Amino acid sequence: MRYVIILYLAFGIALLFVGFFATGACPLKNMNPISDAIFVVTWPVYLFIDVIRGPLSMGSWLHLQSCQGGLRVLR
Repeated sequence: MRYVIILYLAFGIALLFVGFFATGACPLKNMNPISDAIFVVTWPVYLFIDVIRGPLSMGSWLHLQSCQGGLRVLR
């Protein structure tokens, strides 16, 4: 069980790094540690809301978190 939690958190951190380095130019990086921690813990929820059911692509979703102030719930 411990390894599942570690893998889950590691995947969230990896998604955060992909957003910082692989989604294009990032003039205003999101350096808020609270926002980043919330993203790492709740990434499946935001993935479902914003990408699977919502209007964002995977790349724009990651770019929104890392370069545009963090995720917001889209309605």
